[in-house]
Amino acid sequence: MPDTSMPGTAPTSVLVVDDHALFREGMGALIERWDEFTVAGLACDGEDAVRLARRLRPDLVLLDVRMPGIGGVEAARRITAEDAGVRVVMLTMSNLGEDVFLALRSGAHGYLSKNEPPERLRDYLAGVMRGETALSSAIAAKVLAEFGMAPVVGVPSRDADHLCPRERDVLRLLVEGLSNDEIAAELGLSEGTVKKHLGRVMTKLHMKNRVQVAVYSVRSGIVD
Repeated sequence: MPDTSMPGTAPTSVLVVDDHALFREGMGALIERWDEFTVAGLACDGEDAVRLARRLRPDLVLLDVRMPGIGGVEAARRITAEDAGVRVVMLTMSNLGEDVFLALRSGAHGYLSKNEPPERLRDYLAGVMRGETALSSAIAAKVLAEFGMAPVVGVPSRDADHLCPRERDVLRLLVEGLSNDEIAAELGLSEGTVKKHLGRVMTKLHMKNRVQVAVYSVRSGIVD
């Protein structure tokens, strides 16, 4: 993958939090290989994460969901309460835990499987730093199934009439849980073109992020 960092831009500082030393050290070593990221510190549990986040002020915190003590979800709530600008991404071995909903409500900006390929993880984290919400495909499907039944602030479904056929294609694949690069490959487009289509969809539907767009699209009947 080509270097995605901008010349003269400081790399994103990352705090890695996991109670398993091998995973924690391995994740730290992997992140250090990416030019646009740097490891600010390593923490072994939720309490350590809150303490280090307060001292190091990282740009991004990767939090294991299941840890001794206060746990990842509570750590995410405390960290984001103290620093509204920090991005938090939860990491899990399970795609089906109810913690995904608690984490997103607690201020997390993403919920990813630990089984993601390294370059996919890199893309997800870069997206989070651009303001996107990162959800692994299986997790995204669960979020849609759960939140699709909840009230969503949006606009009447007739606003979808303004979506062009290509925007609808992108929207359909988004609802299926595909990432931008997967949508691009499926439709034979560049990833940049996919991002432009998604940006126009969000503007037309008056939504702020891809999760809102996906949930609203299912509830309103734009996408089955």
